Amino acid sequence: MPGTPDVVQSAMTSIDWVVIAVYLAFVAAVGFIVKGRIKTLDDYFAGGHRIPWWLAAVSHHISGYSAFAFVGYAKVAYNVGINIWTLFAIPCFLAMTAGAFIWAPRWVKLKVISPVEYLEKRFNPLVHQAIAWSGIAVKFVDEGLKLYSLAVIIGVVCGFPLEATIVVCGVVAILYVLVGGLWAEMITDFSQFFVQLAATVALAVVVLSHIGGLSGLWASMPPQSRSLLSTDYDLPYLLVFLVVITLSYNGGTWGLAQRFYSIGKPNDAKKAALLSAALYLVYPIVIYIPVWAAHSLAPELTGDETQKAYAVMAKQYFPAIAPGLLGLFVAAMFAATMSMVDGDLNALAAVFTKDIYGKTLNPRASEKTLFKVGLLATLTLGIITIATGLLAPRMGSAFDVMVTWYAAILAPVSVPLLFGMLNRRTTWRGAMAAWAGGFITFVAVKYGLPALGFEFAANRHWTIYTGAELIVIFGIFYIEGYINKLNSDEQKNVDELFTRLEGDITEAVEPEPEA
Repeated sequence: MPGTPDVVQSAMTSIDWVVIAVYLAFVAAVGFIVKGRIKTLDDYFAGGHRIPWWLAAVSHHISGYSAFAFVGYAKVAYNVGINIWTLFAIPCFLAMTAGAFIWAPRWVKLKVISPVEYLEKRFNPLVHQAIAWSGIAVKFVDEGLKLYSLAVIIGVVCGFPLEATIVVCGVVAILYVLVGGLWAEMITDFSQFFVQLAATVALAVVVLSHIGGLSGLWASMPPQSRSLLSTDYDLPYLLVFLVVITLSYNGGTWGLAQRFYSIGKPNDAKKAALLSAALYLVYPIVIYIPVWAAHSLAPELTGDETQKAYAVMAKQYFPAIAPGLLGLFVAAMFAATMSMVDGDLNALAAVFTKDIYGKTLNPRASEKTLFKVGLLATLTLGIITIATGLLAPRMGSAFDVMVTWYAAILAPVSVPLLFGMLNRRTTWRGAMAAWAGGFITFVAVKYGLPALGFEFAANRHWTIYTGAELIVIFGIFYIEGYINKLNSDEQKNVDELFTRLEGDITEAVEPEPEA
């Protein structure tokens, strides 16, 4: 099974287990403490639009990577060195800086509970349902990879079997989100960020002391690892990846959209996006210092084993720093991933409840009924996520699966969602054609052309099929608006929507009452 960690001897001590128990008890308590805030569907899925901007900012940042940053991206960091900074940190920084001025304030002004809710008014019910259903489907790949990445870390450090870890973590995620809603997720995000920050900074400092400081680290890295670009992740790749990250982090990943529309004021959303951008620029350096040092300190890692680099370094050096720190690291990874999975499950359940069940299956459902459906949807979606996590190791390395499937399929869902806020001209026909054209292009270029005998260099194939998909989607979406015209009813809806979106950016926005 590629990428499956062997069961190894645990490095955990009794103090580490106590630390994990105490920390997870605190995390669980947060859900019950904030449960009193949840009185309506809006409270459960959007925090009542009262989330402080600084809380949303930290939550957005920490929800952008989870344990995947310490597994999938760790493998890349081990293999290409500081190129990981230009691959991960720089695109996230640029994406969120742009998003602070373009999308974050608009998410607040939409006054929504679900990220796809506004699409019915902007386009029509067909587009609304197509994006809702396909968006739910694509998220399972992402959610499963998060559980798998966490299982890799716990397997290396604690010696637990992969499959059992995925199931247990998934069950905990389901139970947690059923209790606390969005408020609990964000408060937990905030606390675990500082726990994670303390642990990762401590490990980076200790690793540097063992390898001779920054100069020793630089000298220990292979020459090809000292460049901002690499053969596998060159400039064309980075440009395409930047577009994908921009789509994902500004709302194409629905759990991240929640972090903005749960805020009450557009200006506060802008501040949240800028703070998240700054964290993405700096913090990855701290994370990957131990991975870069692993070339010298853990030379036995090869192939897919390199995705264990951070976990191996943590297992080797955390016990020497302080008793219980390894347990704190495991707890932080667990909480980070659970919070991210919970956030996405919450967003997915919101879409199913508000946009699918409430719009098509039972339009007359009361809020009480919708709330129950939301809980049931969370449970069902969580079970499917666990199943996806169990399949992840059979699909290859975590990073390869992410960029192949999630990044490529994200665009057809995200472009109508994000650019429907910006472009007045495109009709529902353009949105549907862009959505369908994206999926067709992905299949045709990734699978069709190779089947016909066209060969692509291994380091170019992803860039070609994802880049082609993006060109087709954006081309159709924007050109169609100059071919077809909105009818009078459609024009009225679009004008009303854009009047709200283009209003005073400092204006406070109160949530609309539920019917």
